[in-house]
Amino acid sequence: MAGERILVVDDDRAVLERVRKQLAREGYDVATSEDGAGALKKVVELEPDLVILDISLAADGAEPLDGIEVLRRVREDFETPVLMLSATSVGAVKVMALTMGADDYLTKPFDPQEFLARIRAILRRMSRTAPSASELQFPGLRIDPESRRVWKADEEIELTAIEFELLLTLARRPNRVFSRDQLIELAWKHSYYGVPKVVDVHIGHIRKKIEVDPAKPQHIVTVRGVGYRF
Repeated sequence: MAGERILVVDDDRAVLERVRKQLAREGYDVATSEDGAGALKKVVELEPDLVILDISLAADGAEPLDGIEVLRRVREDFETPVLMLSATSVGAVKVMALTMGADDYLTKPFDPQEFLARIRAILRRMSRTAPSASELQFPGLRIDPESRRVWKADEEIELTAIEFELLLTLARRPNRVFSRDQLIELAWKHSYYGVPKVVDVHIGHIRKKIEVDPAKPQHIVTVRGVGYRF
């Protein structure tokens, strides 16, 4: 079923535009990036259903990340499926990409219909394994993103809009460490321009509402010098 969000990452603008147009014609919601750092940022912001990644991505920019490093980081922090593209058909390269967690591998130049078939196959597999409900469940805590409701044990608790966004951002990525700046960007949606320390205030309020002992939090943990993780 088209409509899924796909992030395409390639430093070749001609290839990027060709793939973007092909996927858009099929009804997919397409985002693009020409560098690794930008790609990782969009994975966080957009939560794509699939990442299509050029293994030969040049390591340019302020934070040089080649295709393999981007794959490693996506696999480390996300469950998003990854289709690797490569100009080489060398078996060792393909094995390396698949071993590192790529869901499929396609050699350039590729047949457009085969390309679409690979994408559909990956998305079908993911839809079969996806949880049937959107509710997030943890020991003593339940979060329903659709209704924006939260329960501590069996008691529903009230959160402000920004408290809910912060909690949901952290809970959707257990064990991932977020800096204060990242939390501001994701929870406030670029509408806040104050100091990052405001995050600490809101986290304190959330802990008082969801933790058994706010002084010894079990859900939202401080990572000293960095930020927070769930």
